[in-house]
Amino acid sequence: MKSIVFSKFLPFLALFCLVACGSNKPEYKKKLDVRMGPAPQLVMDRYEEVLFNLDTARFQQQLMEIQSNYKPFLNGDLSNPDAVKYLRDFAMDSLSVNLYRKVKIAYPDLTVVRDMVGAVYQHFNYYYPKITLPNHVYTCVSGVDPESPAVMVFEDAVVVSLDWYLDGDVIYDMIGMPKYRAQRTNSMNIAKDLAHELYLTYIRQDHKQSNLLEEMIDAGKMYYFIEAMYPSISDEVLLGYTNEQLNWAEENEGNLWADIVGNQGLYASDFELFRTFFADGPFTNEYSHEAPPRLGEFLGLHIVRSFAGSHDMSLQDLMSEKDLQLIFQESGYKPKK
Repeated sequence: MKSIVFSKFLPFLALFCLVACGSNKPEYKKKLDVRMGPAPQLVMDRYEEVLFNLDTARFQQQLMEIQSNYKPFLNGDLSNPDAVKYLRDFAMDSLSVNLYRKVKIAYPDLTVVRDMVGAVYQHFNYYYPKITLPNHVYTCVSGVDPESPAVMVFEDAVVVSLDWYLDGDVIYDMIGMPKYRAQRTNSMNIAKDLAHELYLTYIRQDHKQSNLLEEMIDAGKMYYFIEAMYPSISDEVLLGYTNEQLNWAEENEGNLWADIVGNQGLYASDFELFRTFFADGPFTNEYSHEAPPRLGEFLGLHIVRSFAGSHDMSLQDLMSEKDLQLIFQESGYKPKK
């Protein structure tokens, strides 16, 4: 009898949970969760599947045959022997082949990529309906090229280098990738990196570096935009922190802020201070080996979140706001020690 009675209340309990959980969300989060535009009609293409399966005996001829379908990768002169040799060497390189095999295992199909891109696009389309995003999405193996972003946005295509998203695979140790960077290689980072590139391509305004506070808020606007494009993203993925690093930052937020204010650092602009609060790395040595890097970005995100939660301002207007000092003054940001 108890199970029967309990089952009668399950719908009410579920409803209560939905209401209660929703009411516990920060104000800024409530504004972001439901903003979705029309679903995009994406065309997905796997360049890596084509490149690594070309006949090396007819390599140049086959490259020319596929060139028109893969222009983001093959827009050069394929009658040039040096260009063809470069591509052949890459496709036959043991590291490239190993990365390709691992990509095939991690991504047997493009469902994850399509879902990530589609979700980001839907939120972008809601906020910026007049901007037409490219609907052709290519994946590739780039050789984990540190000189190129893992996601690139062009006028007519988006390129996702899947070898950047192998979830901390040991191959990253083999190629010498720092561990703090390798921890940002799970598939959730596809959405983050795409949103970041959309921000740089379509949204970001030129910002002249001035002082620590404005640099914090400028970074905070970027992270808030990324969060708006993929509201379910965790703070760990958003900021590139481990769970332990995020906990440290949250537990010490008030002390960090007091330290900056107390040492008159908010309006300072010296190089060492910027390096302390914005340089990437395994930790922030000036505070602790447990302290995450880029603490200025963490603080800036919280300032922008505080502003967004207390103002009825659209994302477009927030991104267009050039007065970073105004955002701070009206944010009501006061972290507890």
